[in-house]
Amino acid sequence: MPGRKNTLRSSDAPRGRFRRLGLVLAVTVLAGSFTPAALAAPQPEQALSGPTERHSLADPHATARTASLFAYLQSQQGKGILFGHQQTTEFGVTFPAESADGFQSDVKAGVGEHAAVFGWDFGHDGYGSAPGSPTPEENFQHTVGLVQAADRIGAIQTFSAHMDNFVTDGPFNDTDGGVVSRIMPGGDRNQQFTDYLDRVARIAHAAVDESGAAIPIVFRPFHENAGSWFWWGAAHTTSAQYIELFRYTVEYLRDVKDVHNFLYSYSPGGGFSGTSDVFMRTYPGDAFVDILGYDNYDGSGGSQQWLDGLVADLGMLARLAAERGKVAALTEVGVSGALQANGQNPDVNWYTHVLTALKADPDARRMAWMLTWTNYGTGQFFVPYPAVDGLAEHEMLPDFRAFHADDFTVFSSGLSSKDVWQRKVKTINHAPAMHVVSPADGSRITEQETPVRVRVSDAKPLNVSFTLGSDPAPHALTFDPASGYYTGVLSVPAAALHNTRTSFTVTADLPGKRQLTAVQQLVLGAKPASFPGVVDDFEGYADDNELRAAYSAVGANSISLTGSPVGSGQNSLQFGYDFSLQNYTGLTRRIDGDWSGFDRFSLWLQPDGSQQKLVLQLVCGGVAYEAYPSLQGTQAQSITIPFADFRPAPWDTANADRRITPDDLKDLSQFNIFINQVPGGTSTQGTIYLDDLKAG
Repeated sequence: MPGRKNTLRSSDAPRGRFRRLGLVLAVTVLAGSFTPAALAAPQPEQALSGPTERHSLADPHATARTASLFAYLQSQQGKGILFGHQQTTEFGVTFPAESADGFQSDVKAGVGEHAAVFGWDFGHDGYGSAPGSPTPEENFQHTVGLVQAADRIGAIQTFSAHMDNFVTDGPFNDTDGGVVSRIMPGGDRNQQFTDYLDRVARIAHAAVDESGAAIPIVFRPFHENAGSWFWWGAAHTTSAQYIELFRYTVEYLRDVKDVHNFLYSYSPGGGFSGTSDVFMRTYPGDAFVDILGYDNYDGSGGSQQWLDGLVADLGMLARLAAERGKVAALTEVGVSGALQANGQNPDVNWYTHVLTALKADPDARRMAWMLTWTNYGTGQFFVPYPAVDGLAEHEMLPDFRAFHADDFTVFSSGLSSKDVWQRKVKTINHAPAMHVVSPADGSRITEQETPVRVRVSDAKPLNVSFTLGSDPAPHALTFDPASGYYTGVLSVPAAALHNTRTSFTVTADLPGKRQLTAVQQLVLGAKPASFPGVVDDFEGYADDNELRAAYSAVGANSISLTGSPVGSGQNSLQFGYDFSLQNYTGLTRRIDGDWSGFDRFSLWLQPDGSQQKLVLQLVCGGVAYEAYPSLQGTQAQSITIPFADFRPAPWDTANADRRITPDDLKDLSQFNIFINQVPGGTSTQGTIYLDDLKAG
């Protein structure tokens, strides 16, 4: 979603996208406004038709309409891209929110018909969303009404979830508190999280059509996690923790709350330069995902480089989806920050330029849909509008109409009820499977006793046990009917907690001499303590896997430990980049502590002579401050930068005059490293080396 992403952006990265929550709260309450008179005439229930199709879904017990929707989306790929718009009948320029009836939209006002895909949100507290300052119950009723009205139109519907921080009670972009580990089973905030999911399930059960059948929904939880602007983002949890969080969410809604009208979308973000490794790093698995989604906003003004990167990523996505029997979708796309007033848009033909690029690629054209964000009003909008109430037609509307008229785009009138909702589909039962909920893969074991939780699905094992390292002795796990997990305790002698990596193997014996096995890696013992102020000296990592778990990639790049060259000690960081399909890339990691007694930052750097722009970004006091060591030459050097020389990131104009204070240095959040492409750069790819990152 468009939200301020200042903790993951370098100074020259595309302008951030802002969701105008203040605007949303400024309009009149519109809860419970959907009346029978406002709805289209009910359509009689139709029998499922056509030959029976077989599909494997995340929910083998999905409702008939939900399974039909999946089959339609899969069959639609390559035939035409469905256009989607977030909250399309809830907010707009051509109608005030207080008079929204579930059928007005800027899309319809502009091109004569609705979008094919409607996007909604479960909201910060799980009751949905509504304009004004409604009560939770009014939010709930409003959201259910929107879904029912959209279903009468025939739209396909998808929900995201901008959940509050369950630890701090702050908003979704409050990244403090180490939330993910604390909302999983055994965590002190697990109940708050399951309460939220209970409210999601309530909306799912209440959203029914005139016959009482549940309305299908594509649920897209924990989206854009490859970035770090949300508490579930890459800098704030490990890949393994994210995977288990996603799995837990699906299992709780599907198996505990009996929600069977959801398809599940995995949408980690965008900017992968056509490579799948970062995209798949947090993939929950085929048994938990139906849609492979991708979000990417254009902050380049329609540059060919951005289009090339978009097409490369979507091609990669389509191939992955085809290999796994999934559906590929461009789950969010648009102009970064929103469209501008007339005369201020760098590419007035943006929609047709994007469409032309997608159509030209045999894989990228296989996106089932593309959805852009909400029209909150003239202050922030992502779809152009016609002339209304003295407001001139937006200059990009002719291009949007051309986009609409193209044979390869699908809007609401192109959705056939028979094709979308009435297919005969037989869902395929899942094969027996097992996954380790805790300890998550790659975890550091710092206590002598650690709880073990294992989920076995679609099978009744004779026994479940684990072994540690080379010790063949099995340790039995016991089924806990209250949680549905096989549980036990991993006991490690204090003498074994000495920063070493070892295997953790769980085995489930099934009837018929079948066996399930899950092999993970754990690190026994705490990482050696660093001196105060040290971000990283790149010592003490068990291996490159642990290094990559500590640093989250922004865009496509490669990192590893190397013994030469180094600033000091045994290792430094080798950081490789390539600007063929991106104009910046970086690394981010979470930091904490108190630096108020320090007045400078130092590092060892061996540049590559590229003259590209290196950005050191320190997020403290809620502000992203930056400094720019030079990448000229190839001579290694130690560099010291006074905190007084750091400046707020150029895109953060609200804090342009602010300087780092001791209070800021008591409130550390992230340390990020970016390399930005600049016109004077001498190469488009290269490698730099970093070491001894520390305050002093």
